[in-house]
Amino acid sequence: MNTMRRILFCWLLLAIFGARVLFAAGTVGISGATFLEYGVGSRPMGMGEAFAAQIEDISALYYNPASLGSLKYPQLALFHHELIEDSRLENLSFAYPIKNGFIGITNTMFWVPAFAKIDINGINVGDVQFYNGCLTAAYGYDFEYLYVGVAMKYIYQRIDTKLVHAFGVDIGLLKGLRMWTPFDAPIRNFHIGLSVLNLGTKVMDSPLPRQIRIGFSYKPLNWMAMNIDLIENCIDASDLIDFTHGFNESFRLNLGLELSYLDLLYIRGGWRFNDTGTYTVGLGFNYVIKNVSFTIDASFADAGTFNPTYSFNVAFKLIPKVVTIEDRKSAQEHYKSGIKSYVGDDIEGAIREFKTTKDFDPYHKNIDRKIKDLEEIQELKKLNQMEEEKLKEKRRNR
Repeated sequence: MNTMRRILFCWLLLAIFGARVLFAAGTVGISGATFLEYGVGSRPMGMGEAFAAQIEDISALYYNPASLGSLKYPQLALFHHELIEDSRLENLSFAYPIKNGFIGITNTMFWVPAFAKIDINGINVGDVQFYNGCLTAAYGYDFEYLYVGVAMKYIYQRIDTKLVHAFGVDIGLLKGLRMWTPFDAPIRNFHIGLSVLNLGTKVMDSPLPRQIRIGFSYKPLNWMAMNIDLIENCIDASDLIDFTHGFNESFRLNLGLELSYLDLLYIRGGWRFNDTGTYTVGLGFNYVIKNVSFTIDASFADAGTFNPTYSFNVAFKLIPKVVTIEDRKSAQEHYKSGIKSYVGDDIEGAIREFKTTKDFDPYHKNIDRKIKDLEEIQELKKLNQMEEEKLKEKRRNR
């Protein structure tokens, strides 16, 4: 093998296994389709990839398919990630509402530019094409702040003339709760997420990079979010049962922080423990033009001994009605008044307050379902009252 061929061969290996070197942190066992271990989305990348419990963001689909159930309106996102040795990761994602959930379609591709194929005599005999891709169809459903999701993956890889196929499944749960805070914060300001990723067939006799993620997301303030992800690679059984080697080598802890100003500007930071890379930072800008909200995000990540990596993301949200910050505040006040009316058994007053909430913010989570439930309670109370009056009438006539 001449020098040129060795250089090209090593470069190809670097492109194939670079994702694992950067992000898998010594996983026990050998996996195929290692590009699936890359993060997707500049917002999660800027927050150290701690995104398994994040809501209302299409990028969270990659970390927990249950997050689809938390979306409020259709979203479209385009993502570009510049990696080592001219390798790149691209992603296109789209989500649309169906019943009480959202369906999501996303395609991810990891590739390097074509390079020359040199035979044993040093003659250029064409170009080498190399890319990995994953086409995903997912659905997330909302069970009143309990989100459940599943994603089906078709994985395809091409190395020169060789084409390989595989199939995988992601499953996830996400629960929204209220955690006490003395500050002004969302009603459901604490979320817990659990996802199991990349269950499926083998790739060239190697298992997919199976992974378990447990995430926590807490918003003590409307303008501050703190995320934590506990990640365990489970490519080999020893990753789960061998705590002296497998657990220490394949377990990771990711932390993320996001600060926002008027829901317009975002500053993010993150840290990844037991990983080749360490810190990450990110910026975001959100703006609304007519009925379309668009967000531009960028991230920068340390890659250890390799050069740093950076990413760029553009997301669009189709919003029939633009909701201002003042609208959200007014909606929240009327929502709290509706809860007080309901607790005080004033069903009519609660319905009135919830309808006003919807007028200010039609995307207030589950507001339609709450109004419908209260209207059914109101109707049942009327029927019950009519039955009681009939019984009283019968007693008087005896």
